[in-house]
Amino acid sequence: MTLAYLSEETVKAVMRLGADECDVIVAQTNSISVEIERGSVKQASSSIDPGVGIRAISGGSSGFAFCTDHEPASIKKTAELAVSLAKSGTADTDFRGLPHPSKPKTISGLFDPKVADMTPDAGVEMISRVADVTGDDKRITSVMAGLGMSVCRVSLANSHGLVAEQELSSFDVFAEAVAHSNSTMFSGFDGSSSRRLDLSQLDSAGLSAREHAINGLRQTKIETGDYAIVVDPLAAGMILADAIGGGTNAEAVQRKRSYLTGKMGQMIGSESITIVDDPLLQWAVGSTSFDGEGTAARPTTLVDSGRLSSYLYDSYTAGKDSVESTGNSSRGGAVWSYRHPPSISTSNLVVKNGSSSMDEMIKESDGGVYLRVTFDHPNLATGEFSGLMMESYVIEDGALGPSIRQSTVGIGLIELLSRIDMIGRESKDYFGVRTPAFRISNARVAGSA
Repeated sequence: MTLAYLSEETVKAVMRLGADECDVIVAQTNSISVEIERGSVKQASSSIDPGVGIRAISGGSSGFAFCTDHEPASIKKTAELAVSLAKSGTADTDFRGLPHPSKPKTISGLFDPKVADMTPDAGVEMISRVADVTGDDKRITSVMAGLGMSVCRVSLANSHGLVAEQELSSFDVFAEAVAHSNSTMFSGFDGSSSRRLDLSQLDSAGLSAREHAINGLRQTKIETGDYAIVVDPLAAGMILADAIGGGTNAEAVQRKRSYLTGKMGQMIGSESITIVDDPLLQWAVGSTSFDGEGTAARPTTLVDSGRLSSYLYDSYTAGKDSVESTGNSSRGGAVWSYRHPPSISTSNLVVKNGSSSMDEMIKESDGGVYLRVTFDHPNLATGEFSGLMMESYVIEDGALGPSIRQSTVGIGLIELLSRIDMIGRESKDYFGVRTPAFRISNARVAGSA
């Protein structure tokens, strides 16, 4: 049986059990994962994950269940459970119905057959290459690297006659190096994600991690104060994935759990910043031809020259606000999962490029700070960000100086967006965000004594 046939037949079975509406995802994901640490393979695995996820609706109440195979007996029990949960739930008057069929665009760059042809042995060979590049310096004393490759085949069907299929691939690599010199230690990190097999990223990730670990061995402290901050795409991706991706989530907005609640049409950033959620980018990890409910994927401008212009909607939140879905119902990211009901998420956040070079931003920020890595998340309810600057550098004499020890940056998200006065002209992809570097004119940095 094809996945499409199985999804259609499962819809019919759910409706026979008395559901008002339903949608069904049938998926099979093949994955390879390899990690290496301190010169030895820490883990290497290959998995095949077939399954079916069923969401049944009864009286506006939703019930979800899944099974981890494609066997008729398992699917039957799963359908019965989903319908039972829906019928026993509380009616939701805000539910307006699942999407009706729409014709998705045919886009390229979702599936690379080279990823499907990979073997665990090939994965071990590739990650060993990453580790060799990362550790190619006597000052590097520890290396950790990882590689993940997946192929997902998925069919989505619902009770309104929607049937949609697609194949998705993903290729992820990361490298982390720890450098020592006397009593000083510093770690460097880099990585990349794509829907295609890009072998150039193996050397790139390892080389970048190694160089940043070594560069960070020269260290200094910084006094607490207000500084201009040049934000690297790596840090920008982490911050904006939450600040914009999470902040514009219509469910969070409707529950008044977002700092952007009530700010539609208002200026939330400088006129130089425009941010689009774009699911149609070739080879980007969040690209898709339709969303997790079958709505045709399309770009959505979230911030237009500094002005908040849209939230991210699925069918439920769109019905609640009497607007159209933006096609941002997600089934789990780069590869789809049948194990959870859909939820709202970005596809690929894209920050519009500016006109500044990195050298120009550095030279214009003399006495400031270059922030490359933070893994802290903003508080979306309050709109405040306080993050440890895990890798940052002072800017002196128009160039990057020593790395900064034990410091944090604190700023409100709207202030952060509003104080962006320079934007780079070259972008990188991190954490589902395609962004250039940018400069914040000033932000509070807490140094160490």
